[in-house]
Amino acid sequence: MNATNLVKPERTPCPVPVSPVSVTAHAVLHSADFIRPRLRASGLGRVVLHAGVQINGAPHVGTNVMQTATFLLAAAVRDRFGAEVSIRFGALDNAPYESRSCSSTGTLYERSFRHVLGAPRVGELVRRYYGGLFDALSDATGIPYDVETYTDQQSRPEFRQEFLDSLGLMDTLRWVLAPSTGTVPVSFPCPRCGWTQKHGEDTELLSADAREARFAAVCLDHGKYLVEVTPGTDTYIGLTTLHRNLVKERAAARDADALPLIVKGADWAPGCRLLDEAFLCFPGAVPPPRVFTPVVLSDSGAKLSKTLLREGTADLSAETEPWMLDATAWEGTVEEYARTLLGLGSLMLSEPRHFERGYTTREVARLIAGEPG
Repeated sequence: MNATNLVKPERTPCPVPVSPVSVTAHAVLHSADFIRPRLRASGLGRVVLHAGVQINGAPHVGTNVMQTATFLLAAAVRDRFGAEVSIRFGALDNAPYESRSCSSTGTLYERSFRHVLGAPRVGELVRRYYGGLFDALSDATGIPYDVETYTDQQSRPEFRQEFLDSLGLMDTLRWVLAPSTGTVPVSFPCPRCGWTQKHGEDTELLSADAREARFAAVCLDHGKYLVEVTPGTDTYIGLTTLHRNLVKERAAARDADALPLIVKGADWAPGCRLLDEAFLCFPGAVPPPRVFTPVVLSDSGAKLSKTLLREGTADLSAETEPWMLDATAWEGTVEEYARTLLGLGSLMLSEPRHFERGYTTREVARLIAGEPG
């Protein structure tokens, strides 16, 4: 796609989705209103929306729908409540780039995108997959944004302090973050080669208090090594998905001048039940407000995902265009792509019952084409 400045398009008529009555009918007239109680209670005039960015391959339409919805939600929060808003996207450069296993034990080791490619090439991936689109969406909505990698997030003192605080409550947290097993592993890349034990089987917590934690870990090539985590050290911290999100969200809540609003796809709702319970393990803590965006589904009803696409089990309809599976296959300009997503996202956000649901790729194609139901 060609990155050029987006000119706000004239809205074209779109067909209306046929959506069931929402359980929030009459209580919520716009999905942005989910934030109203917390915004009023906080007395704050600034809101920072937090959303995610995957860099382990080109995004599909479901990912871009979530990100477009984030810009539209931010604009709605600004316009409805008069709040100052911005968006912070977290780029997951900790995603596995390569893996190997121990020949004798089968223990799996991984190296992340950050440890294989380095910061400059990770930045290039972010710009390639999202830079032009995010700039176009920002121009159209007037909402500023920034992108921060997980590597940068975990290096901040507030993140590291929240991680240390979570260790002090782990006897309780572990049955919330992993209710089936009670095991919440932590991993640390080998300081010499960057390989890390995926499930942290041999990572041992030696000591921990409010200011410092010491661990022992094992590298397939270099054997045992020791790591120390304090708010000021540069030790790279690898956490499970729920543990990582808990620490990130608690770190975001440390900003006394802004209310954090967590934006995730609706498939995250079960996990966020556990995250909210994890927040309540901290004395006096309150989970952040959340808004869940529509997900894009295959014909089978399964969420469109890179795993299903890679496995060839996505069960896609004939109406599924190549660009829906790989945004870089869009044949037009980036402003045309942004206009398409903004029109689709605005339609979804027009009523809560249209926002609180999923859409198959077949339905997405129909709505974009403007065909009647």
